[in-house]
Amino acid sequence: MRPAALSLHRPLPDASVRIVAFPHAGGGASAFRGLAVALATRGVELCPLQAPGRENRLSAPLHRTAEAMAVEFAAALATLAPMPTAYLGHSLGGLVAYLTARLRTADGAPPRHLVASASLSPLLRCGRATTPEPPSPTRFRERILALGGVPEAIAADPDLFALFEPAIRADFELSDRYEHRAAEPLPCPITVYSGLGDTAAPDAAATSWQGLTAEPVRQRSFEGGHFFLYRQPDTIAAALVEDLA
Repeated sequence: MRPAALSLHRPLPDASVRIVAFPHAGGGASAFRGLAVALATRGVELCPLQAPGRENRLSAPLHRTAEAMAVEFAAALATLAPMPTAYLGHSLGGLVAYLTARLRTADGAPPRHLVASASLSPLLRCGRATTPEPPSPTRFRERILALGGVPEAIAADPDLFALFEPAIRADFELSDRYEHRAAEPLPCPITVYSGLGDTAAPDAAATSWQGLTAEPVRQRSFEGGHFFLYRQPDTIAAALVEDLA
């Protein structure tokens, strides 16, 4: 049976490279639809991962730790046909991509490259929870909307937003609770993509990824704030092809 995490993956015939995409907090695999099309025209297969609690996995139990999500994703990726593979993680997805890379490296199948998009280094995520209790629904909604990226119809309707809130809240909580454990540096290079004006993951923080890889960390900046990755798929696709080459 096909792993649920790969339920939206469509293999690209004759592709020579695969990019595995890890979505942002509360986000689903369909967020990468535009990027998948842009990469396909360049002969690159995009494999978007689907976490439980969203889209076609809406009723599946949510993960409560980033490590648990990485375990599921690593197991799913192990079922794919071998191909040169890179990981692309956006926001929270950068953390989960890193943890998945550690697991797959231990299994002898490390990614060729890790691209962390609008994502704080795991080294900066430790102990980020600032309050003993989760924020109220109103304050939490304000926190999410301040980042941008929520469709206008959902942002304008509190009842509609409430349908998506459990997955978003669970992802934010697992991010806030994350405690980094020292590990061997990844054997692959890391490239950090930053959004100009993004206060959640400022470009000045990109250098903190250096302690997690044995290779030099590179960086690119893009217009579009925290969710730049989804707003300009052709530009991002071109950058990915260039960086992965």
